[in-house]
Amino acid sequence: MISRKLIRTDLNLLVALQILLEERNVTRAAERLSVSQPALSKTLQKLRDSFEDELFTRTAHGLVPTPRAEELGAELPALLETVERVLGSTEFIPETFAGSFKLLLPPILCESLLPGLVAELHDVGPNIQVITDEVTPDYQDQLKKGEADFAAFVALETERDILAEPIAAVAPRCYMRVGHPLEDKDMDLKDFLAYSHLRLYLPGLTRNTSMVDDVLGQYGVHRSIALETTQFAAAVGVLTRTDALLVANAGFQEGGLYSGRIIGRELPGELQRMIRNTHSSNRGKMSLMRHTRTSHLTSSGELVQPPPSPRGLLADGAAVSAG
Repeated sequence: MISRKLIRTDLNLLVALQILLEERNVTRAAERLSVSQPALSKTLQKLRDSFEDELFTRTAHGLVPTPRAEELGAELPALLETVERVLGSTEFIPETFAGSFKLLLPPILCESLLPGLVAELHDVGPNIQVITDEVTPDYQDQLKKGEADFAAFVALETERDILAEPIAAVAPRCYMRVGHPLEDKDMDLKDFLAYSHLRLYLPGLTRNTSMVDDVLGQYGVHRSIALETTQFAAAVGVLTRTDALLVANAGFQEGGLYSGRIIGRELPGELQRMIRNTHSSNRGKMSLMRHTRTSHLTSSGELVQPPPSPRGLLADGAAVSAG
């Protein structure tokens, strides 16, 4: 229960008391508080009246705190730090921040994004913990309720209080096993369509279509899909044991996990031209989303802005733009 004494207390008096305890000098304390010496003397008198104690005695060497002031001095720093934390700081310093952020990611993004993200955070925010979970259909509600801080997903429809910042797309590549018949061949569209394909998709989006298939379909061309999955590692396992192909964004083969197992080739020039010249309803933008309640976290622009030019973030089956 809030007491009447607390209601009548000016918290600025406690700040002044702490500064006086630190400086033991009225002139220096007044300068730190940006007030005149007479004003600070009036503040000191209010403190004496409130605590019914002299608090300080004047000597040739400055102010000497009374035993009561010493007792208050032992408690004030923690109290004022708590008040400051409740009020919130306007400056976010990653190097000294200790806390955690919960990030919702599809499985594909976990594999391509997390290694680089955590490595970068280790340098700029060593005390920051990242907690990840999969994106579920109610991810916008989770952001609203504070159950998650950020979500990386295709922002097809977002509610008014959900902020979405696009993540840069990376041009797709065609992946195949090392030693594939097309490894050293100048691949054209006929070669591309001659083999069965694996298709990645993001949970929660339409599974049986993608931007590449939309574009091909508008030209009356279709590819044979042997497997649809949300797991890039599973797709790689299939690639290494078959002659199937996989369209996904560049970057996976450079992470080291699949080095020597798969290679990435450019899409056939004809298909690239078709993608550039054809509209697809599945060109949703992969975005980093957050609720407006966390907008102050990005005021410094240091930690939680979207990762710059992330590599390998966007999968063919994720219904996103291939550029």
